[in-house]
Amino acid sequence: MTDVHYLRENPARYYEVLGRVMSALRETGALNGASHLDWWPGNGGRTWEIEWQGGPFPAEAAARLLGAPEPGVGDDQGDHAVRGLILPGRGENERAHLVVLDVPVNLRAIDPIGTSQAWATLTLTEG
Repeated sequence: MTDVHYLRENPARYYEVLGRVMSALRETGALNGASHLDWWPGNGGRTWEIEWQGGPFPAEAAARLLGAPEPGVGDDQGDHAVRGLILPGRGENERAHLVVLDVPVNLRAIDPIGTSQAWATLTLTEG
């Protein structure tokens, strides 16, 4: 991949990527149980950085965005997922890396608890 500053050279595509990823996060429920969602341009306009607190591990959220079904969920949420390439971070709870329309997107969680624990917590508070 060439050294392109997407924000400066193609701002429409750069912001389209953010819109697609944020929409997919909502439509797939990938961040259910998370709080304090934030995002910003990273690496001089070369990437998007998306961060949340609690909720799923970044690899779990990335898998949902790519259409991997959540265990125990029968509906096909992959129809709305962003397609890309996951590159693993150094650890389960550090980062997940996606490439969406040639723009890198980094997912990061602060103090994640994992999808199964987030669902258990949501179920207890609703019941």
